[in-house]
Amino acid sequence: MTARSYLSYLIILFSSLSCIAQVEWLETEYDYGTFREAAGPQKGSVRFVNKGNEPTFINSVRPSCGCTAAAYTESMIQPGDTATVSFIYNPYGRPGKFDKTVKVFLGKENLMKIVKIRGTVIGEPETLKSSYPYSAGPLRLEKQLIPVGDIKKGSSRHIFLNVYNQSEDTISPSWVNDNRAVEVELTPRNLAPGDIGTLGFYLRTPLEKNMGPVEYPVMLTADSNDPHSEKRELKISAKIIPNPNEAKISSLENSGHLYLPQETVDLGDVVGDGKRKFRFEIVNDGSQPLEVLRIYTQNKAVKVKNVNGKIKGGGRKMAEGALDAKDLPSGPFRINVEIMTDDPLNPIRSVKVVGIREK
Repeated sequence: MTARSYLSYLIILFSSLSCIAQVEWLETEYDYGTFREAAGPQKGSVRFVNKGNEPTFINSVRPSCGCTAAAYTESMIQPGDTATVSFIYNPYGRPGKFDKTVKVFLGKENLMKIVKIRGTVIGEPETLKSSYPYSAGPLRLEKQLIPVGDIKKGSSRHIFLNVYNQSEDTISPSWVNDNRAVEVELTPRNLAPGDIGTLGFYLRTPLEKNMGPVEYPVMLTADSNDPHSEKRELKISAKIIPNPNEAKISSLENSGHLYLPQETVDLGDVVGDGKRKFRFEIVNDGSQPLEVLRIYTQNKAVKVKNVNGKIKGGGRKMAEGALDAKDLPSGPFRINVEIMTDDPLNPIRSVKVVGIREK
């Protein structure tokens, strides 16, 4: 680069820096604070002063989302004059905190300035019903039943539930949980008006003695500072299944094996609200004892007696159950009865109870 070209570069650079310095922003952020959704669209604005010796102008203003509309001074901004960028935030259907930006493009250089806008919307009940359909006083909940699904024995899992403070006061939710297999925590611990919090549930199956379906009730109080605060019971449900990876391949030949000679129990026609008993065999065709961990069904029309304990190699046990037809709709039915054992290859097998309920 020659001395002349280098000098030209410096002139352009300093000229560019000088252009940037000609505008002085009086505000670069706007905080709406906390307001109710019913208050409707909220107005805000920021200003800047032209400190240069030449007029300047605003090319365009671009909000970061469709929830915000913007307007600005469209005439030339003379030296010493103040220009305004105005914006309107629409809170309808948008409960909770918001943090948006408005990009302002200035002058012939099209210089960009980012203005930040923020606030918190306290949602109205009708809006909150879709995202937070359950309530306990000022606290609204995303769910009341929290399904975990299948989880292998010996493992742990986190489950999360969003909550929302619809009041105009800060609240401190609390809870009662009597089962040590589940830990509960809330982030943040205190919820300001319009705040969204997250309830975290940590399920640790090594601390749960039961296998199969389990349910953990948690009694949630909306505000521990209010002795009359409303409560709501939450339920975490899961199905704890054996973990076949815990069994060593070398031990498979020396373990018990679950075999069901009869995988379908046909009760035929069941008339009216009658009750029908049924039986099926559980066979261990392995060389070592087989432990029956649990026998269950998730259909309330069927009750099954547990056959807990060990079945010696080559042995068998009879399981008994009963159907109560009053809990069934008319027509064909098929109800699975699950048998859970310590068989490393097939820890869970099903017997199907079938029939037709007639009026």
